Amino acid sequence: MILDMGKREWNIWNDLYAVGTIAQLKPEMVEKMGIHSPEELHCSGEKVWQVAQVLQKSGWVTLPFCNTLCSEGLGARPSLSLEGARVREQPYQCIDKLPEQLSLNFPRMEAMQQAMDQCGEAGLGMIYNVEGPFTILSSLVPMSRMFAALRKTQGEALLLRAEDWICQYSHMAVEHGAQVLSFSDPVATVDILGTRVFEKSFLPSCRRLVERLCRENPGVVLHLCGKLTQSLLDTQHALVTRWVPERAVETYGETLWEFSRAHPQGGIVGHFCVNMLSAKRNWLYEIQL
Repeated sequence: MILDMGKREWNIWNDLYAVGTIAQLKPEMVEKMGIHSPEELHCSGEKVWQVAQVLQKSGWVTLPFCNTLCSEGLGARPSLSLEGARVREQPYQCIDKLPEQLSLNFPRMEAMQQAMDQCGEAGLGMIYNVEGPFTILSSLVPMSRMFAALRKTQGEALLLRAEDWICQYSHMAVEHGAQVLSFSDPVATVDILGTRVFEKSFLPSCRRLVERLCRENPGVVLHLCGKLTQSLLDTQHALVTRWVPERAVETYGETLWEFSRAHPQGGIVGHFCVNMLSAKRNWLYEIQL
């Protein structure tokens, strides 16, 4: 059995689609920026840009503020708040209803693209959060049906379709100035999937995605989240090497800047969290899959 469905499924899924990084904003900061409604915060490019500036660390802006934007382009309807966005109910009840194409034309996406363009014009670095196939799919259909489909012959085709969505979404971000793609798949840790399913279903998809993201976005740094990297290490499917910049730096964000400058061809790093760019950490891990 892959997962004990029911209450555990709900807890896992609900935790994943919790509020985003804008929860770091204090109410008085929101009021000072003239933001009075969730729609204004999420669907105004100017307001997204204002918030991004406030939340920047070590010269990096991290966008988007939640992990529901790509899902919205596939039919999800996130509930918006001044703390973030949450997918409260999957829009499809069966795999056959999933869309073939990702839409990039809706108000929240357009606002994000406007803010991304402003980040580039201001000379700020941009880290763009990208979710993996299991997380995307679990926001669209009940997890029990997603896992049932993955056990069947249609499983690989389903993951390939999700990979296409993710690559299209990532390339859009790079076209709008992203220098780092922060890749995570919270549903797909080895603790949740178990070793067998992780290696049989997730690992081949992850490898294809990493290869495509690097090939299709030359010069971009791919940052793998700590939980994902740990799962790859625990199953002996990754190697990490400590990298230290030649120039003295203090924070993880500064180290990431130095790596990006020293590797114009791009690279794969991670085993840490991009939400901790201010952490005192003058080195990072390069990753080989």
